[in-house]
Amino acid sequence: MNIYAPTFWPNGSEIDHGAPSLRLRDILPALGSTTFACFDKDHLPHIGETVHVLWIPPVSDINGWSEQPSEIALSYLLTAKVISEATLMAPSERDPNFILRGKYRYTLNVLARERLLDVLKTFTVEADSWSLPTVATDQGITQLWDEVHWCGVASVEGLIYLVANTRNEGFMELLLSKEGEHLIGLFSLELNPSGIQCNLGKHRLTAMEQHSIQRAMHNAQPLLDSQAPYIVFCDALD
Repeated sequence: MNIYAPTFWPNGSEIDHGAPSLRLRDILPALGSTTFACFDKDHLPHIGETVHVLWIPPVSDINGWSEQPSEIALSYLLTAKVISEATLMAPSERDPNFILRGKYRYTLNVLARERLLDVLKTFTVEADSWSLPTVATDQGITQLWDEVHWCGVASVEGLIYLVANTRNEGFMELLLSKEGEHLIGLFSLELNPSGIQCNLGKHRLTAMEQHSIQRAMHNAQPLLDSQAPYIVFCDALD
């Protein structure tokens, strides 16, 4: 399943992002509502298209799951219809370093939503669903995970979260489970200067892929939340 990973921050003018706590129901797009999301120029949807979109809470939306790995459990997969043409975001005089600069904002109508980790647990094995990224070198084709410069790892509800940077501006994330001695990929994201690729699906790693990931995990830095918990569940979600 190919999905989009846009930026939803800020979550609305009525949300106080400087408050010590936020209610999940106030920031998570509701069923039937319209919301805005900003997409990278190399991975744009089309008006009228129904898309699968990854929604993540504010700290991770700005800084990535690696800064707040517990927010993986609070991330959602939305099914939404694109109902507007794109608007190019530009920096304002007040905030010249606006984080959305160069992104394209669309209006989305939310048709369905489900917690990401619950979605991942429903997948059956699909051998050709996706594979780990590779790169051409002087020695031939090699796994991009063999080229990592830095790697971090965390455990979230029994799943393994793995994140890495390469020396050539590559960025990768994985969510994995284990079945006996086998590693099973459930989520894969790759970001590089040429664009972004984000996939969901249950993929049993090949022997070569598993060797690369095990080596990355062995050298990975344990990740912890950079902030205290700030999302509260005062009310049940719809």
